[in-house]
Order: sequence, then structure tokens, then C-alpha cells
Amino acid sequence: MDITTNPADGTALCNSCFTKIDLNDQFCNNCGYPLKGTEEEQRIFQSTRVVNEIDMADYKKKLTNAANTLYYLCGIFVVYGLITFFLKKDDDDVLAYVLPNFILAIVFLALGGYTKKKPLACLISGFSLYIIVLVLNAVSSPATLIQGIFVKVIIIGFLVRGIKSAIEVDRIKKENNLA
Repeated sequence: MDITTNPADGTALCNSCFTKIDLNDQFCNNCGYPLKGTEEEQRIFQSTRVVNEIDMADYKKKLTNAANTLYYLCGIFVVYGLITFFLKKDDDDVLAYVLPNFILAIVFLALGGYTKKKPLACLISGFSLYIIVLVLNAVSSPATLIQGIFVKVIIIGFLVRGIKSAIEVDRIKKENNLA
């Protein structure tokens, strides 16, 4: 058993996460490190934690890509709103066409910004909202379902990958008691 102690104040620190521990504990309350485990158990714990942290970097990259997809959706709705405005600027109902696009842009911008705090909730919300917009557009004009299908599939793919990554990151965090 190898525990870092501070003789000045008599405190002990976990060798994995360096938080204060009680010398009577079997495991670190913060990270789960086997304080009284064998050297092999401690080594296995550390190596597993390192592998999971490497996986976390990959998943965080995927989450960043998914958050960027929410920002791209924001941009797409802004551009589409501007195009619609210039095409229908003489129409009395121009705001009825443009305003929903700008509102959706603001929502996707907010979801993208909040993804760092609550990635799974934001990505599921963004995915659901995007699907609802596609369905509503298809109901009002069935031809819109096929228009830009390639871009729609790519956006849905990024959002689904982001959701899967967020689920995996949450699982790894729970398994390793990571913040």
C-alpha cells in the first residue's frame, strides 16, 4: 500500500486523484482507487483509468463536432431566412416566412453553446427539433423532403454520432467517478 502522506498536517492523499482520504478507507471516495488493494489491483486501476481518459478525448472530440453541427444548423437557418427575406421582401407575409428561421437559428445557437454543460440533453433536443422541422416542412410542402437530402442525412448523422458519444462519455464518467 503506497499512500502519499503529508507529515506537516497528518493528511493523506489518494495516489490517483490526489484528494484527501481517510486512512481507514478501502477505496478513495472521489475516484475509487483501491487504497488498500494489492500493487497489481492499483496498477490495473491506473491503466484502466488512463485508457478511459484516452477514450474520453476521442468522445469529447466527437461531442465538439456534434456541437459544431448545432452551430452549422444555426447558420443554415440564418442563411435560409435571409434568402427567403430577399425572395419574398415584397410579400406582405414576409415576416411569417423569415421569423421562424431566425427563431430556430437562435435556439440552435443556444443549444450549441450549452452543449459543454449538458451535451446529451442539448444534442437530443437539437436532433428532435431538427426532425420536427423536417417533418413540418414535409407536411406543408412534400417536395422539401427530397430537397437537400444529402445535407440532411449528414446533419442527422453528426447529431446521432454526437448523441452516442455523449452517452459513452457519461458512462465512462460514472464508471470512473470522474467529474
